[in-house]
Amino acid sequence: MDGKQLQGHNLHKLLLLLLLNVVDAVSGDSPVPVSGYLGEQVVLPCIYKGNVPVSDLHVIWGISLFEILHQFVDGNDDLTEQDARFRNRTTLFKDQLEQGNWSVLISDLRKSDQNKYECQIYKKKEEVHYLLKSNEVHLSVTERTRTPGPNTPVPERTRTPGPNTPVSGPGFSTGVGVGLGIGILLSVVFLVAVIGVRRILKRRRRDSI
Repeated sequence: MDGKQLQGHNLHKLLLLLLLNVVDAVSGDSPVPVSGYLGEQVVLPCIYKGNVPVSDLHVIWGISLFEILHQFVDGNDDLTEQDARFRNRTTLFKDQLEQGNWSVLISDLRKSDQNKYECQIYKKKEEVHYLLKSNEVHLSVTERTRTPGPNTPVPERTRTPGPNTPVSGPGFSTGVGVGLGIGILLSVVFLVAVIGVRRILKRRRRDSI
């Protein structure tokens, strides 16, 4: 990993942690809005800062009980019930689970991924599961608009790429990481604004009583 990739990775990690703190502050409210671009990656945030060991948690990400996005049981991923359209496209941040980060990363975004997702965290005790945390995330998926710069030549016709023409895939490159970081930062700004408005409205209600 070169210097630029490392810098982009650290920026993404910092923005993600900042967003998770904001999400935790407004948990229980309306679904958290998250935006992503077709063919790229997006993070659906979910945190649980409890004192329960990771091995005692049962975590389910899904659209419904019958449309599982990702599942974590007995200290490991359990993808046996994962919906087929999400196969090989989801991952948890394994190095951050102990810190309570149960966000899920979705790769190769598709228009059909646009939906409302729910993160449910249960504590397992023998055969009984106790719900500890539940929050919703509303994912919107759009196509990234690319505007040519003033010095970008407009091709007269579409050319077929040759054998040496580099092809960019949906991988998590530095550019995608920076784009994701900007998207997360905009989400943070939006959520902070929502929190501020709610506090002002509550203060006005108290003053009017």
